[in-house]
Amino acid sequence: MNTQRRNALRVLSGLCGAAALPRLALAQPGSYPDGPVTVIVPYGAGGSTDVIARLLVNDVSERLGGNFIVENKPGAAGNIGTRQVGISPPDGKTLLYSTATPFCINPYVYRTLPFDPDHDFAAVSRTAKLPLVLVTNAGLGVKTADELVQYIRKNPSKCSFSSYGVGTSSHIAGAIFCKKIGASEVLHVPYKDMTAMSDLAAGRNTFHIDAWSVVDPLVKAGKLVPLAVSSGEPLPWAPQLPTIASVVKDNYEVVTWHAVFAPRKTPADIVDLLHKEFQQTIDKPAVQKTYTDQGFLTYPPATPKEIDAFVKQDKLRWKGYVEAAGITPS
Repeated sequence: MNTQRRNALRVLSGLCGAAALPRLALAQPGSYPDGPVTVIVPYGAGGSTDVIARLLVNDVSERLGGNFIVENKPGAAGNIGTRQVGISPPDGKTLLYSTATPFCINPYVYRTLPFDPDHDFAAVSRTAKLPLVLVTNAGLGVKTADELVQYIRKNPSKCSFSSYGVGTSSHIAGAIFCKKIGASEVLHVPYKDMTAMSDLAAGRNTFHIDAWSVVDPLVKAGKLVPLAVSSGEPLPWAPQLPTIASVVKDNYEVVTWHAVFAPRKTPADIVDLLHKEFQQTIDKPAVQKTYTDQGFLTYPPATPKEIDAFVKQDKLRWKGYVEAAGITPS
């Protein structure tokens, strides 16, 4: 069992006490849901998206009859799983738990998409804000972000950074970082799975920028060194880490998000019910603590219509990031 899977199980087991509580507002015969609900995560098991998806979905499921099942369907930077939800019947029985990637990044990375991110989905809940952490392998001997920058500048042809594929947030964050420090020639090594982290820990790549929940176990094991954060301000759980912006001495803020979506034309009463249920779960003190432990932040509450408008607006921000990273549509 890899480190990320163990970490995911640890997070979920920490909430096992919640399962012993009396179920509230159980679905009555003929009400939603009247059968299993599949929540598609368009990424692999054990990653930060999967961890938080299971945390939230399991809690919502407890209140709605225990019918919700998380299913991982990775591939094509989230496009495969996202498409499955987009073409599903709008009955609330197939939902999507995703990051910004399929909605705000992929439209500028792929010439064509197997779904329409603007019209095939109904926003349900914006669940988490996700800053990223710049890490390097401990064997490199680098202790600060400034030292890493100096090392890369002196050895650009020997350096590389990993990501989860072209156009993913880890790729964009790494590419912009290299550009900001004047080392655009650093090799980008895309991965399809979580072996990116084990390869980094083994010294096969120089650095990686990822969610705290993913890098934290390897940091605690002494295999990775955290150096800086991608947010515009220091993070409460790692106040000692500088922002990447302060290191590169230029504008830099690459932060992504998680949200729940349903197929377009899903009945408004189902969307509203799910929205309220997910917000109720997010507001729980135990969930908030897990967010902090795993390196997530929360957004102020927003209605489904407000979330939909937020996603469309956020596409403009990511368009600039994709262009800055030098990615051309393929």
